[in-house]
Amino acid sequence: MATDTTSAAGAQAVADIDALTPTAPAGLQRTLKRVRASRVTYTLLPILSLAVFFTVWQVVGGRVNPILLATPSSTAKAFWDLLTSGQLLPAFATTMKDLAIGYGLAIVAGVSVGVAMGRSPVLERIMDPYVNFFQATPLIALVPLIVIWFGVGMEARVAVVFLLAVWSVIINTTTGVKQTPAALLDVGRIYKFSRRHVITRIQLPNAVPSIFAGLRIALGKALIGIVIAQMEISVTGLGGIVVNYGNAFRTAYLLAGVVTASLVGVVAAVALEVIRKVAFPWTEEQEGGGWKAAI
Repeated sequence: MATDTTSAAGAQAVADIDALTPTAPAGLQRTLKRVRASRVTYTLLPILSLAVFFTVWQVVGGRVNPILLATPSSTAKAFWDLLTSGQLLPAFATTMKDLAIGYGLAIVAGVSVGVAMGRSPVLERIMDPYVNFFQATPLIALVPLIVIWFGVGMEARVAVVFLLAVWSVIINTTTGVKQTPAALLDVGRIYKFSRRHVITRIQLPNAVPSIFAGLRIALGKALIGIVIAQMEISVTGLGGIVVNYGNAFRTAYLLAGVVTASLVGVVAAVALEVIRKVAFPWTEEQEGGGWKAAI
């Protein structure tokens, strides 16, 4: 979201400079041209950075044993081979199913518990030690226990995703609800809002930015959880591709699976930002108080 906004602002600035340059004095024209060049360079920096990264990767990968590091071109070829051979899509579908269920449950439980903790100081005092404990615990170490509880099927993989993701959602939702300005709560009391209306029309709108920050953090943890679960609990999905080709020392295919999982995270993070912008437009103007129109 921040990148899109910056790019749009940069493009508008370049357009404004182009409109001013022909009619400006000679000295000002030179200044405007330098500013325009710097804006274009700023816009191109991410592309240049990626080009340099892949070039270095290709050069270094071409000079070492392919078991140690595959090149981008060989990784792309391995990705195509996995796709055309029919291995990638079923693995991708399995991963997305497990991820969607576990992450979805984490959102529902995390937001519900976070709202309750944010509204009730007593409940927060009760729950806070547990939330902090599990947030700090390396929950991957509990995978053997999860296998004992849930077996080696989808339920165990979903449980791993849920346990890794839910705590970040709880913490950020609690913070967002607690930071609701007292003046807004006073408005709710003046208009005799019910408890449900206070939550849905005041506290949740105020907490949306914090909630989405928690969702993005939880998404990264959920992706880590699903890949590890598919590698350690039942060799399936993208995690199965990674472990199978890793055991066979076919690094290009291993990296193809890793890159696919990473791209899922990138696309999902962008989707979260789009949802926030479209479904909660007032968050774009939160600093200026524009979101208060949602009440």
